[in-house]
Amino acid sequence: MGVVVREALKPYGWLAPVFHVATIVLAVLLWKFNGKVSRYFYAYLAFSYVFMAFAQNVTFNEEFGFVVIFSNLLQILLVGVLWAQAVFAAENDLSPVELERWRFWALPLAVLAFWAPMNEIGEPNLNPVLLLTSAYGLAFCFTTPVIVFILTLYYPNVYKPAYRFLCIVGAYLGVLNMGGPLMIPGYPLWVSFLHIPLLSVSVYGLALERIKVKKQT
Repeated sequence: MGVVVREALKPYGWLAPVFHVATIVLAVLLWKFNGKVSRYFYAYLAFSYVFMAFAQNVTFNEEFGFVVIFSNLLQILLVGVLWAQAVFAAENDLSPVELERWRFWALPLAVLAFWAPMNEIGEPNLNPVLLLTSAYGLAFCFTTPVIVFILTLYYPNVYKPAYRFLCIVGAYLGVLNMGGPLMIPGYPLWVSFLHIPLLSVSVYGLALERIKVKKQT
């Protein structure tokens, strides 16, 4: 699994700037036009997660041959399918809500995930260029905290089946990766640290359903 995760995304690295820029553009459009671009945002999420399901979990390695991490692939693929359903669902309008300031507490974590400041072997790399070229958009673990944070700004006006499942899978993979140094010899501590946004923002996304929020404006 470590070999697949490390090597599978290499052929797709050139696409990283596309996902970075697309996310920023769509986030701005959502803020400006709200529900008018909801379907486009959900379609983008559907495409992104289906892409990540296969790109991150399928590869050919000289030592192991053709390798597929089926558990991760199926979970992430189902996330993409649920977001595809959101495109056609009635309750898919990302209408604005009256935002309380505390909802922005996760912004630094989302920025950290968007930046994903590490090199190919999991060591710290604080190069600001990574704000455009990191594994965000290619890797589930760095993409999900950003997407969940954006969605929490519109909660409860989100497509809840996909939103909930995304948070559940995010929390599950966040626990596994943060516990990596305890289970996998040589697992980089920095990589474990960079999964704090995935776990904490996913848990927050689920907890938001139990928190009393202001009504839609």
